Amino acid sequence: MAARPPGSRRGPIVVIAPMPPAYRGGTEEYAYRLVQRYSASEPVRVVTTVVRSEGKDPLSVGSADVISIGAREIFERPLVTGAAARRALKAAVDSAWVVQLHMPFPFVERRVTRWARRAGVPVVLTYHMDAEFGDGLGARLVTRAYRGLSARPALARCDAVVSNSLGYGKASPVLSRVLPKVRVIYQGIDPERLVVPPGSPPLLTPSDPAAKKVVFIGRLVGYKGVPYLLDAIAELRRAGDNVELFVAGKGPLLAELTARAAALGLGASVHFLGFVPDDALGRLYREAGVVASPSVSLLESTPITLMEAMACGTPVVGTTLPGTEETIPNDGERGLLVPPRDAAALAHALRRLLAAPRPTGTPPVRTWDDTARDYLALFHGLAGGGTR
Repeated sequence: MAARPPGSRRGPIVVIAPMPPAYRGGTEEYAYRLVQRYSASEPVRVVTTVVRSEGKDPLSVGSADVISIGAREIFERPLVTGAAARRALKAAVDSAWVVQLHMPFPFVERRVTRWARRAGVPVVLTYHMDAEFGDGLGARLVTRAYRGLSARPALARCDAVVSNSLGYGKASPVLSRVLPKVRVIYQGIDPERLVVPPGSPPLLTPSDPAAKKVVFIGRLVGYKGVPYLLDAIAELRRAGDNVELFVAGKGPLLAELTARAAALGLGASVHFLGFVPDDALGRLYREAGVVASPSVSLLESTPITLMEAMACGTPVVGTTLPGTEETIPNDGERGLLVPPRDAAALAHALRRLLAAPRPTGTPPVRTWDDTARDYLALFHGLAGGGTR
């Protein structure tokens, strides 16, 4: 596709994200951290939905304009409905210098790439995960239909697709079909939000003051693998290890995980903290003995919590999924990686890191500024400079 010729009128970067800044999911953290940084040097327009817009602590979008369009939630994902919403979306695409769309965004991605091609606007798809809509036969049919009718047509029409890792792109049954289009841009972290103000009180209070602390931070959903972490903690405690688990986050599996902890006899050795705001994360990471993210499927690319924990000097345990393998060290000092769904290996890794001295030195840190810079270079390469 030919971009608009250099020197033509330049519009904004249009960023299309499924959920609004009020929702604090991993995709939204990624999308809006970048929007905030783009808007420091470029005009930016965000198009998102009204789904889950009731949050009280929205992510910053800097000076970007935000357009909210109607949608309803199906299978925990927004489905854009109504002619007015589609018109607003198309108008934003037609006005753009370049479009960045965060996937999966069912059927919006298909429309946007078609409209952009007609308008001569380059499109970059940021591919967060292989969308799956459940385990039952009906859900599997929906997943197959989504991939065939929306994801693959969008990937075929886009100018570039960004993945957090090449390994993820090769392993994905969807991305592996378009590998020549894949650009790897590693995600970053925000060191400023991890600073702990002097005199801040501790956040983690174990039942036994001598207990070693394992922390999980994230949404309580199936692909995060928290049941295996509970099993690992139970195994450690049966073996006599004085360890307690702190689970920070909320999600649909909270009741199920609470029941599982009780069934395992963990009692007061597991603490469900609920949502933890940004300004408390630095304390949480630094008070942990180990931060664990035992993800079990390609629905997780790279857990940002592991990167943030390492930046705070805390060792981490992850799983041998492609994105994690490319970004998290398996050196036995800063981190260890174990096979997904292996509670015994997870327990062994936790024991090893909890018994080792805390890592020393200043770890290398990739920031969101670095990630935004790489994206802007990609945008300029695809669309050219243009004029304001």
